[in-house]
Amino acid sequence: MVKKFRKFAHLLLASALLVPSGWLAPVARADGGEAAADTTIYHETFAEGAGAAAQAGGASLTPVTGKAFDGNDDGAALYVSNRANNWDAADFGFGDIGLENGKTYTVTVSGYIDENETVPAGAQAYLQTVDSYGWLAGADLVAGAAFSLTREFTVDTSKDRALRVQSNDNGASVPFYIGDIRITEKTAPGEEEENPRPPALEFAAITFEDETAGGFAGRAGTETLTVTDEANHTEGGSYALKVEGRTGTWHGPALRVEKYVDKGREYKVTAWVKLIEPASSQLQLSTQVGDGSSANYVQLSAKTINAADGWVQFEGSYRYNNVSSEFLTIYLESSNNATASFYIDDIGFEPTGSGPSEIQKDLTPIKDAYQESFLIGNAISAEDLEGVRLELLKMHHNAATAGNAMKPDALQPSKGNFTFETADALVDKVLEEGMQMHGHVLVWHQQSPPWMNTADGNPLSREEALDNLRTHIRTVMEHFGDRVISWDVVNEAMNDNPPEPADWQASLRQTPWYRAIGPDYVEQAFLAAREVLDEHPEWDIKLYYNDYNEDNQNKAQAIYNMVKDINDRYALDNPDKLLIDGVGMQGHYNVNTNPENVKLSLEKFISLGVEVSITELDVQAGSNYELSERLANAQGYLYARLFELFKAHASDIKRVTFWGLDDNTSWRASSNPLLFDKNLQAKPAYYGVIDPEAFIAEHEPESTDANQSIARFGTPKIDGAADQIWSLAPEMPISRYQTAWHGATGTAKALWDDRHLYVLIRVSDAQLDKSNANVWEQDSVEVFLDENNGKTSFYQSDDGQFRINFDNETSFNPPGLGDGFESAVQVSGTNYTVEMKIPFKTITPGNDVKLGFDAQINDAKDGARQSVAAWNDTTGTGYMDPSVFGVLTLVGKVDNGGGNNGGGTPSMGAENGRIKPEIKNENGRAIAAVSYDSLKKALEQAVPAANGAKHIVIELTKQADTTTYEAQLPTRILQSEDNFLLSVQTPYATLQLPGGLLSGAGVDTEHVSVRVAEGSRDKLDAATRERIGNHPLIELSLTANGEEVAWGSGANVTVSVPYTPTAEERLNPERIVVWYIDGEGRTTAIPNGRYDAATGTVVFRTSHFSTYAAAFVFATFEDVRNVPWAKQAIEVMASREIVQGEEGNRFSPASSVSRADFVALLVKTLELPNADDLNNGGGANANGSLSRQDMIVLTRRALEAAGKPLEAGGSLDAFSDAASMTGDAKTSAEALVKAGVINGKNGKIAPKDALTRAEAAVILYRIWKL
Repeated sequence: MVKKFRKFAHLLLASALLVPSGWLAPVARADGGEAAADTTIYHETFAEGAGAAAQAGGASLTPVTGKAFDGNDDGAALYVSNRANNWDAADFGFGDIGLENGKTYTVTVSGYIDENETVPAGAQAYLQTVDSYGWLAGADLVAGAAFSLTREFTVDTSKDRALRVQSNDNGASVPFYIGDIRITEKTAPGEEEENPRPPALEFAAITFEDETAGGFAGRAGTETLTVTDEANHTEGGSYALKVEGRTGTWHGPALRVEKYVDKGREYKVTAWVKLIEPASSQLQLSTQVGDGSSANYVQLSAKTINAADGWVQFEGSYRYNNVSSEFLTIYLESSNNATASFYIDDIGFEPTGSGPSEIQKDLTPIKDAYQESFLIGNAISAEDLEGVRLELLKMHHNAATAGNAMKPDALQPSKGNFTFETADALVDKVLEEGMQMHGHVLVWHQQSPPWMNTADGNPLSREEALDNLRTHIRTVMEHFGDRVISWDVVNEAMNDNPPEPADWQASLRQTPWYRAIGPDYVEQAFLAAREVLDEHPEWDIKLYYNDYNEDNQNKAQAIYNMVKDINDRYALDNPDKLLIDGVGMQGHYNVNTNPENVKLSLEKFISLGVEVSITELDVQAGSNYELSERLANAQGYLYARLFELFKAHASDIKRVTFWGLDDNTSWRASSNPLLFDKNLQAKPAYYGVIDPEAFIAEHEPESTDANQSIARFGTPKIDGAADQIWSLAPEMPISRYQTAWHGATGTAKALWDDRHLYVLIRVSDAQLDKSNANVWEQDSVEVFLDENNGKTSFYQSDDGQFRINFDNETSFNPPGLGDGFESAVQVSGTNYTVEMKIPFKTITPGNDVKLGFDAQINDAKDGARQSVAAWNDTTGTGYMDPSVFGVLTLVGKVDNGGGNNGGGTPSMGAENGRIKPEIKNENGRAIAAVSYDSLKKALEQAVPAANGAKHIVIELTKQADTTTYEAQLPTRILQSEDNFLLSVQTPYATLQLPGGLLSGAGVDTEHVSVRVAEGSRDKLDAATRERIGNHPLIELSLTANGEEVAWGSGANVTVSVPYTPTAEERLNPERIVVWYIDGEGRTTAIPNGRYDAATGTVVFRTSHFSTYAAAFVFATFEDVRNVPWAKQAIEVMASREIVQGEEGNRFSPASSVSRADFVALLVKTLELPNADDLNNGGGANANGSLSRQDMIVLTRRALEAAGKPLEAGGSLDAFSDAASMTGDAKTSAEALVKAGVINGKNGKIAPKDALTRAEAAVILYRIWKL
């Protein structure tokens, strides 16, 4: 039976002012006045059914009779069954039961558990509000016993809409009865005073000596917590709490502490911990503020401890500025070990004496300082939306991102069960306070429930995973609508520091989404999100890809390639539209981050034509919650450098979001990463952000000179023992520590010869350990090498990292660096010596050549790296930033005349396919004669490559005052039809001559001369000189007795010219071209010429020698902005003079292309000798418009004619009109689709449509890249 005693005023979201059960404050009375009376507002006995109760989750609500228990004399009750989750429960809507916003009520619930029910340990009934999930009261669930829940609360419809009777996680499967629910309101003759929160209770240290758990319960409900006498820390005591049965990193013992807290005060938390197993593990003491998806989790103290260490104290402090949730816990967990077991004892929780904080209201709001530039955002939880924290948030920010509340596991924990209540309350509060909301995140491999893409540990089928992905994206986006300004659609899909960023798909993380759907899951996610937005044109919402470590240039390039490829392909069918609107640079940096790398990445992403946001900015400085003045200023300096950069690019940046309000609540709290300290006071970092220029001027960073040393000429034996020759080399102390702990020490020495650098490192250690699977966390040494000492802030082709552990196990960065590398290790006790031989790959070594160099010792103990020491670098960024290396100068080589690098180089003979002939200098010409016998011997010794070809290198080393290098080669070798390549390597260029080059050329001299010379700019007109600038200009010739030789038909020589691109050119490498310059000084672009970032050279093939130059050409047209999907292709092809514009600097991208014109373009792009192979079976009208179907056939034929046949068997299932194509065209289309040359047009092949100039340029561009 239901009795409703008052009507309600509003039906809005609501939440409770929560005060723990059992210590309610009395209602105040006026002196001498009458006590307030209780008026019943709602009373339900369930005698006539379920009343106002509504199903929550998957629960079944069944009215029953005959179930009498304490507090339910009439036996009528509501049976809540079919429970699997804590939220499978009964809701009572405020509007349905007559509760009014702003009024205070007392609710009392009587319940019961059947005596035959199995009740897990720690199971409790909960009373809470929905949607904020404010906890009101709890009671233990016991089989055969009644329970009661009672609590006074204030309705707040801006946060909540209902009361819910449910359970905690431990009781998630336990059915229960609700026998009676009564809600009363206090009424008094006079005005009622606001009930204050009761003062904090005093905390008594928990020692477990009473043989109870002291209030501790498992966070997951599956842990085993046992009071035991197996271990004890308490003086004179016998017991501790044993924690076992953990199966997740977040599992562990937790204790509710809200009743011991006064709002705004700081508390010191201590716990003594003893590890059981494994032998070593990371553990951490943390605190949780709030419950559910809007909770905040803060690490207070983290340590890696060993079982042999015995009892270890964990201690930290936290200021509880927000207690409105009335759900505060302290707990222990492990960030990286899901199964570690341990004991805990002597738990303390006491005030530090530091009272509530106030914010500095006289500061310049950050949002005001940048109001003309970009939004200023912050990551928030419910803790940040009340009191002093809300004041700070609103003062400085105009945008917000939910830290956890909008992630997949928070919004859809089980399939079809969308839980928006917490996120809605957070979003609505943000908007109510006048800020904008960013949505984070729709698709991520973390904080996503496994059911989305995995079943029983195995990937779901592609179809099922795609359906889950699309459903989640659509449901979430439609729910929040235009309450958000943007979404992170996909988060962190890219691997760190991928070795081959050009292949972005191979650079993706092998996440559960990837394993279930494939590498296109990123694209599929954006397509699903775009589909929702297309259905709602009234929404102005941007779709972002978001990732971290984006200052790593390999990772940034892979992200760039991914976004560009996806957007380009989308634009083919959707002109003038982007699929990915923006790139989010997370910005989790540290004081050693090089802002030049951030700049490179930022400009790279801006060049995509998308907006950019800095989405999760923080800068680590200091450790163990301590920050020195020096590091605080260094942190401020980096923040200033970053904001100086952001201001300079403000027109392309939408938002800069900090990941947290203050150091105390940061996910990186121990390293003090934010602008405000734990007392909410501004740090130097704030002032660096507010006025970057002034801060930079006033805080010049401390600089440390790079260490310098020398490497002596000499060749040791690589056996791990130091030969006598090592006595020539000076020691380099490895003593600059990157860690607070100073562990293993050592020294390094270096030697060199004409082909290798040799390094010897001696290590003094106390323990040798390689138990960690991460190679960098094993006892090992590392050598870093920058062959050209370029001091770039990112790795180029000449840079590398070599790692060798004490067991002589090697690893390399990039991975392919190991070719030709050798090492040996000798271990003596816990000390070891490493010897290594590193081949020079990009330079010709010689006296006074300077290398970027560093040596490092990694010291591991019990499964974790505890110490890192280097010869030069103190930043720890050497794995990605060669600018932090020291300098090693090569010295000591004596030539055969007793001088250093004098007029000649002694002959080295033939060794492993490489010849270093004697060089004679004659008036600026370096001439080397190579005999037939030495070449023959080299060919005999060379090992064939996989294709059967042998490769011989003739190296002409750099000579002083030399502008021409000439190799005199035996003619009959080049007339031989043997399968080999002969490389003539000079400082200006390397020429790769194929076997049979002079076959049929009619040369009858004994020798021919291959000459490489620096080109003369004097022969060029002023315009050409200006276009070439400082780029390479070379002259190549092949002569016999001084006469030019034309070699055999069809043979090509490959030429590689060293080339260092500018910053602009690195962003647009496809616009670096090679020109052939004829005798009149006219330039012609060579279509096949291009820049090879891997080798740092421009590479081209030629069938004749002449003068050649490299240049940077940025060709564009006024009307290509209308076809963004084709713009890159048009400009790259125009830069190579393959396509041309029309009058008025226009390209006319929509105009049709004739068959004759497209054939000519194919011939030019692929450098075919003629069009004979293309016109077989061609159409009669060569000058008429070419259909897309005929284009497909011609393109496939052209590739075959160029020696680039395509694999057959691609699928046309995605194209609705594929069946309308002819047999030859359909086969060709399948092959071109598989090769990525064609992607269709609005979901169709459109075979009968006329080919446009823009489409033609895209096709040519794609086959040029094959």
